[in-house]
Amino acid sequence: MATDSENDSSVSRESRSTRISLKTLIEVFGVLAVVVSLLLLAYEVRQSNRIARATTTYEISRDVNQFNELGYSDPTFAALLLNLNNAEFEPTPVEALQIRLLAHRFVNVWSVQEAAYRNGLLTEAQFTATRADVVTVMEAFPRLNEHWPEVLRVQPGLRELEVLRPLIENEPGPE
Repeated sequence: MATDSENDSSVSRESRSTRISLKTLIEVFGVLAVVVSLLLLAYEVRQSNRIARATTTYEISRDVNQFNELGYSDPTFAALLLNLNNAEFEPTPVEALQIRLLAHRFVNVWSVQEAAYRNGLLTEAQFTATRADVVTVMEAFPRLNEHWPEVLRVQPGLRELEVLRPLIENEPGPE
């Protein structure tokens, strides 16, 4: 028959064993909670990035659509765009200002798109389309080309942008 001291020793060992098991169980749950929290955080960051990319794409599309709408809804602006393809066009002072501002607008839109690309908010395909847009605008509106040097002079930091390389390469040399 077991003595009281043997019983106490046996209960003490079981109690220690239970405490160790409970402590281990609590630690395991703690580690699992941290892992689950990190997984949820990663999911939320991924979702935030997707939302940011979608928002950026939407904003760029909206801006392009507003410009297109202006071209087909405002006959005066449409005529100005047509004249940008006419080598003999002599703009009025108001038209000359509109053309300068249009050149600035294009460059600003393109520079924002490059910033979005560099920050992972545009895909390579979207940025390739932006680079193609620069060349398309230069070809479609040749009279606009004489205004790029002014834009680049006013905002010299733009010369660092890859998307504007065609504008820089097209600049006339010193006379």
